[in-house]
Amino acid sequence: MKTSRQKTDNPLLQLIYLLLDMVIDILMLFRNLIHSGLKQVQYFLSRHITYQAVLLLSLISFSTSYYGFISLVSDGAWLTKILFFAVVAVIQIALVYSISQLYLREFFSRHILRASLLLITYLLSLFISVLFSFNFYYKIFSASEFSQRNVTLQLGRIKEELEDAQSRFDSVYLSLKNLSDYSLKRSIEERTHGGTCDETKIPKPGPRSALRKAESELFASHLEAVAQLQQQVTQEIGSIKAMINRFNPKKDDIEALEEEVNQKIMKINRLFRGGEILLLPKILAPHQGGERMKMASLGRTISCPDSQITQKINTIISSLEALKPLQKVHFFDANNQQQLIERTINVLLAIIPFTDTHVVSLNKVSSPTDVTQSDIKAIGLGFLVDFFIFFFTILAKEPYRARFFSPEKIQSYYRYTLRRTLKPFVFEGHFFYHLILPNQRRNHKIDEIITRFQMDKMVILVGNNVGYEELLYLHQSRLKSFKSSTFQVYRLNKQHYDTLLAELDGLDEHV
Repeated sequence: MKTSRQKTDNPLLQLIYLLLDMVIDILMLFRNLIHSGLKQVQYFLSRHITYQAVLLLSLISFSTSYYGFISLVSDGAWLTKILFFAVVAVIQIALVYSISQLYLREFFSRHILRASLLLITYLLSLFISVLFSFNFYYKIFSASEFSQRNVTLQLGRIKEELEDAQSRFDSVYLSLKNLSDYSLKRSIEERTHGGTCDETKIPKPGPRSALRKAESELFASHLEAVAQLQQQVTQEIGSIKAMINRFNPKKDDIEALEEEVNQKIMKINRLFRGGEILLLPKILAPHQGGERMKMASLGRTISCPDSQITQKINTIISSLEALKPLQKVHFFDANNQQQLIERTINVLLAIIPFTDTHVVSLNKVSSPTDVTQSDIKAIGLGFLVDFFIFFFTILAKEPYRARFFSPEKIQSYYRYTLRRTLKPFVFEGHFFYHLILPNQRRNHKIDEIITRFQMDKMVILVGNNVGYEELLYLHQSRLKSFKSSTFQVYRLNKQHYDTLLAELDGLDEHV
């Protein structure tokens, strides 16, 4: 469409009109190209809906996996993000490519190694994709609720442990107080009435009275030390309880609470294993049981049996042994990617048959490691997306035989007995075969085979009239009988040739 313009003799206006016409023509050209391109894309997608589905699902899988990968990056560097982008892209391509190239019949042919490698590649890329996709889906469906439930459970557990620890430490203090009070009482009795160690002895200043007094003072001094420890333990336990009561799992920082609680627990454990608590059993040991029959006092060795003191000391030692260190808390933090990955592995193990892991609803979680129905839903979505990629890729790919050769073309190759004809001249390479044909062995049959190979783009001539001395030693060793000949050297497509031989072998089996 051209612009309509009035005739004018002004050269400047004529130039402007000409430029406008050129711009409009260029825009129309771009419009037609874009319209044509969009029609081609629309035609392709409408004819190949499976490719459209695979593309869409692959983008979803890529996005969720990339989210999981990128969440591991703490520095937020662009170079790292780009690197992870490339890694996830390779994994996604490997996922689609491996299943598109995998054919079950290859497991029962000479291509079993190739099929096994493709299967391993698919399973590995599937596992990685699902593993990191879980981060995305888990945060949507379960992470915050499970995190709150996990914190609530552990806070309840630590409160019970704190109350138990307080009770046990109080038991140590009360037992030691009973011992101190009893010892003071017996000391007074020995001083005023006598006979507390030996009923025949009268009250008088002597080794038995001194012993009772020394014991009373010893027990009282340690009671005072334990009372100070009890006060510190009570203070620390009360501090933790106050933190727990103030904590709101929906708003407060879980990681900060974990650090504060664990610092308090470490301090309490140090008090439980402090010098006074460790030394107390050793200090009390010489004052119980048979040791009381040979006690030193005022430079003499005397006996002062007392079953009550022995019993009370045994009670104290039992209470001390019951003072177990408190376990640190490990809250589940939905924003901690390492914990998310560990959680993912636990969920993956839970869905494996014959494991002891049980799936429970969120309101029935009784342990921080329980797997919930929301966990299964989150990881199931990752599996579901990749399953549909698998399903649509299977639908989209061509049948095995049609990958390279039609049934008619395979039948036309059958009469040449390729394997027997070319076997002496085909040499293994890393990515292709070398087909080295002596010119003196060229005949009509081999010429036809080469012509067909060239039509099917299976061979490329890389050496013409090559001398025997120019060949590799490996090739020379198999071609010694053709030393006087020159050779035609071709590069033979390995995948096409192996597929063709496999198809021809299949025809032999049905003949």
